[in-house]
Amino acid sequence: MFKNIRLGTQKTIRWPGFAAKATVLRDLGLLSQQPIDVDGVEVAPKAVVDAVLYPYVKMREHDRDLTIFRVEVSGVKDGFPHRRRIDMVDRYDETLGFTSMARVTAFTGAIVARMAAGGDFGAAKGWITPEKLLTGERFHRLVQELAGAGVAFTETVEETMRLV
Repeated sequence: MFKNIRLGTQKTIRWPGFAAKATVLRDLGLLSQQPIDVDGVEVAPKAVVDAVLYPYVKMREHDRDLTIFRVEVSGVKDGFPHRRRIDMVDRYDETLGFTSMARVTAFTGAIVARMAAGGDFGAAKGWITPEKLLTGERFHRLVQELAGAGVAFTETVEETMRLV
């Protein structure tokens, strides 16, 4: 599905200014998992930052989240420009009280776990990234099962075709 990709990026949007603030924390070493000695106690800087910041960033009772996913691919197919875009928008589930992020990640994990338990990945071993493992029919099955759980994807295809 993603053969010969030359460039791929991933972006996560949190809130205005998030990236700049997270970059400062990283640059200062405060996101390191490597323990350091603090007055005779070994502690990972990230564990301290997490403990200090969590009360300020945790979801409150009336907060609602939204998960947006977009993949855009452009290139040449059969000698003509070709573009595809896949979008997914998911919202907090008011009925069950599930956050969107929990729905999207947990449903995906459960579906892939069932696929693995059912032997759908054949002889695959070791560390294999999802984009290499979930291709073709496996990918379509994942999307179909997510849709059954209320997490739907839409696809937009732009093709330039030869005029006759």
